[in-house]
Amino acid sequence: MNQSPPPCFTYFDMPGRIHLALNSNKKRKTVAVKFSFVEDLSEETVTKTALVPMILRRGTRTHPTMQSISRHLEGLYGTSLATSTYKQGEWQVTQFRLEFVNERFLPGESRVFRDALTFLREMLSEPLEVEGGFHDNFLSQEKANLARVIESLVDSKGAYAEQRLIEHMCADEPYRLYEYGRLEDIDAIDAVGLREFQRAFFAGSPSYVYVVGDFDLDQTRRLMESVVSDQGLLRAGEQRLSLPPEPRLVSQPKEVRETMDVEQAKMSLGYRHDIGLSDPLYEALLVMNGILGGFSHSKLFQNVREKASLCYTVRSGIDRTKRLLFVSCGIAPEKYDAALKITREQVDALQNGEISDEEIDSTISSILNQNEMLEDQPVALAQVDFSRQLHGLSLDLSEFRERLRGVTRDQICTAAQRLQLDTTYLLTTPE
Repeated sequence: MNQSPPPCFTYFDMPGRIHLALNSNKKRKTVAVKFSFVEDLSEETVTKTALVPMILRRGTRTHPTMQSISRHLEGLYGTSLATSTYKQGEWQVTQFRLEFVNERFLPGESRVFRDALTFLREMLSEPLEVEGGFHDNFLSQEKANLARVIESLVDSKGAYAEQRLIEHMCADEPYRLYEYGRLEDIDAIDAVGLREFQRAFFAGSPSYVYVVGDFDLDQTRRLMESVVSDQGLLRAGEQRLSLPPEPRLVSQPKEVRETMDVEQAKMSLGYRHDIGLSDPLYEALLVMNGILGGFSHSKLFQNVREKASLCYTVRSGIDRTKRLLFVSCGIAPEKYDAALKITREQVDALQNGEISDEEIDSTISSILNQNEMLEDQPVALAQVDFSRQLHGLSLDLSEFRERLRGVTRDQICTAAQRLQLDTTYLLTTPE
């Protein structure tokens, strides 16, 4: 029996240079709509960009308070609203997502689809204004909230250590910036200036819209065009994003130690490589990372945690856009030297081709299982497609799975040999 092809997206270019991607999935009882705006990561904009989704949630022209917005969304059969800011490589992405019940499950002639889109369009293009700027009190509250978010990073020692590693490793690169910005920038942000920034940001940034659910493609495209064309989101032009940065060679690895009152030390290693999403070795890079520290059968988990009992937690991960690989461990402070030695030995083993058939098969199987789960998670699938679209690549799950199954030991070894240790970071106790 032939299996149906993996789900994919149908793409349209809408007025205002908005890139629309639709995925109609009969399994879905809800519809999710996600707007993404992208800009280059920079000192001048990172903090203001992080504030934008926070202040836009406070009120619109016709719904001037959070309470009014909440009541309106409840009236749309419990429509949910979520916003986020994150960095992908040296780009900063701001996202707005609505999810609402599919109209075919509602009584009578429902307009929840159009009404939800109209609200989202209003939030993006007609936020609450007071004398040409955002509401001063709302902005003050959100600036305080953003400051707390930035300050709270230190409460998660693992995340804090990873951010400090990045700041040392990429000291003169935009990637060093925390996606929520810098504390020192917050006080200078004013209501009028932020409104002007937000307007210019949305007018010039590349914009991607994803809609996933069970719907007719042509009707949904026309509806999207009708709603966004009403006003506000038509743009005169679109700024070009910077290309993904070229990989850097490591001249001399560095080691950084910082102290803090911690019960558990945090060790993080940062490696550079030159394998991008379109590289023939990309799938081998994914398998190599999985064998190193991506799963419970990985070399780091089995050798550093289980056999040597040198760490409480250990994992590896990659930034596909920036072309970096990170290793993170939670260790007892006195076990740093031993943990570092055995951790580096696992990378050496991969580079020397010391990889078993079981490790390869288990890792490929695990990655395939994760990938196949996307078929039942269209919102997550949209995020994967969006990441590839930013690189000018299309998403083809069948092709990806075929290449993944074909990854060889020699390719995994070659991918590992492209790793260069840049920085070792340790957050430990003063003693």
